[in-house]
Amino acid sequence: MRALRRTIVLTVAAATWVALATGIHASEELTRAKELYRTAAYDEALSLLDGLPSGADAAEVAEAREYRVLCLVALDRREDAMTVMAQLVTADPTYVMSESDASPRVRTMFTEVRRGLLPAIVQHAYADAKTLFDAKDQKATAAFDRVLLLLRDADLSADASLRDLATIATGFRDLSKALATAVPPPAPVATPPAAVAATPRTVTPPAPVVPAVAISQAVPTPQIREERQWDGEIEVAIDASGKVTAARMSKPIHPVYDQQLVRSALNWTYRPAQRDGVATSFVKVIPIHVDTRPECSPSTTRDCREPATR
Repeated sequence: MRALRRTIVLTVAAATWVALATGIHASEELTRAKELYRTAAYDEALSLLDGLPSGADAAEVAEAREYRVLCLVALDRREDAMTVMAQLVTADPTYVMSESDASPRVRTMFTEVRRGLLPAIVQHAYADAKTLFDAKDQKATAAFDRVLLLLRDADLSADASLRDLATIATGFRDLSKALATAVPPPAPVATPPAAVAATPRTVTPPAPVVPAVAISQAVPTPQIREERQWDGEIEVAIDASGKVTAARMSKPIHPVYDQQLVRSALNWTYRPAQRDGVATSFVKVIPIHVDTRPECSPSTTRDCREPATR
């Protein structure tokens, strides 16, 4: 037993030493690469940066990528530099290149790359947050907060496609908060002895949100020439008066019909959602089915739709 314990201690110590040595090695390699860059030895610096150990921490990896960008720009390898810039933005959408090391030209390049990637990054972050919300995961609140933080970025202010996303994300964030507070606390693992048992305390969780109910939700007739079926979803943010304040296609159908549907949704009205008898804002996800095939008839029996019941 003593020999086994000694082996375990030595193994843990060896692993710790390797991790520390890897971190020190990564830091030393990064420092050497920066010195090579400052002496205009760009190819040698790139070689060192490409071989940076996998044990480097996130901050060192980001700094190494920034210096790779600087070396690549200095070597007039613009496309390669933009690829590394994209890696920087994907890893951390809030990353900003150093003003002391990067020239205005390089920072302008980085801004252009970042501006092109941010919409997709935000949409992906929103989809992840919505997945957590649908699974009733309490991490959804923080995920929607991250989406809202990204949406406040100045580089997204001109993107019309994201204009209503902040309203939708705020609605889901508020709903996820309400759901989290409505979950009763878990039962204690063990009952304390009778001699020291505390007086039971009844915990009443907040009332759940009663969803908004449609009063007027007319779906427009599709003006699409293609004859087929589609299934999509539209998300609408409904305020405490029952009016739709924002709408977006969470599952697009067709570019022409999507615009038509969103415009129509802004005129829909609802009996507002309620919590404890008080009207509150709400986000509603509505499935939409579109079928533009011709009606079935004695002469048309294939690839057709059944006539609507009257």
